[in-house]
Amino acid sequence: MSEAKRRPRKPFSPTAQPNMADAAKVRALPTPPPRYRPQPVPRVLQTKLSVSRQPFNETQQAPVVLFAPRAQPAPKASWPKPITVAPMVVQPVMVQWLAAQTIIRRTPARSFRSAIVQAKATKFYPNLHPGAVEPIDPSNIYRLENFADQYRLHKVNSHAVNVPNQQYNFVRTGQGEMLLHARYRHPSIAEGKQVLYAGEVFFNNGKLQWWSNGSGHYQPDPDSAAQAKLPMDYFFSYQQIIKGEHTRKKG
Repeated sequence: MSEAKRRPRKPFSPTAQPNMADAAKVRALPTPPPRYRPQPVPRVLQTKLSVSRQPFNETQQAPVVLFAPRAQPAPKASWPKPITVAPMVVQPVMVQWLAAQTIIRRTPARSFRSAIVQAKATKFYPNLHPGAVEPIDPSNIYRLENFADQYRLHKVNSHAVNVPNQQYNFVRTGQGEMLLHARYRHPSIAEGKQVLYAGEVFFNNGKLQWWSNGSGHYQPDPDSAAQAKLPMDYFFSYQQIIKGEHTRKKG
C-alpha cells in the first residue's frame, strides 16, 4: 500500500482551520429554497367555529356571508335568424282591401260629441218681497191636475172638482206641487217660501191657452220655464204677454 493510504485520518475538530478547497466545494452547492409557512388568517375573515361546525337548522339563522360572489353578466341575446318567406301571390280582391286600409289610416280622426247630456241643475227662486205675504185661508187654494189635455182644479182639504175657465196665479212649490188662485198673490200662495217657478196661466173651459213667467215677487227666468212642468208650446215670456203675442193665432 502507498503512504497516502497508510496515513491515518485526522479527527474532525471545530477549532481546526477549514481547507480552502473544501470550502469552495461547499459554496458551489445550490442553496435549498426557504420553507413555506402559511400565513395566519385575519380575524375579519374568520367565522365562528360554533356556527360552521353545527348543522344548519331551519329555525336558526343562516350564517352570514361576508363576501358574495360577483354576479355574472347575462349572456347576450342571440338575434333570431332571418325567416325566409315564400313570395305571396296578391289577388285583385286583396289589392282593393289594402287600398281601403290605406285610405282609412290616412283619414284624420273626427271628434264626435258624447250622447250623454248632463241634467240641468234645479234652480230655486226666493221671495224678493217678504213684506208682501198676507194671511189667507189655505182651504181656498187650488191644486192643478191634468187628464188627457184637460185640466181640473181640486181644493186643498176638499173633494170638490172645478173646471178652470179664467186666468190664475200659480206657483210650483219646492215639493213639486202646483198651487193656483185667481186673486191671491204669489207670495201668499207659497206662504213666502222659495219656489221652483211662478207665473200666470190662462184656461178656456179646462184647456190650457197660455202661461208665462209673470211674477214680480219671484221674477223667474224664462230659461228655467221647464221647471213649471207645463207644456212649453204654450209658454210666453212676460214681455211677449205685454206685446199681446199670446193672443195671436199660431200660423
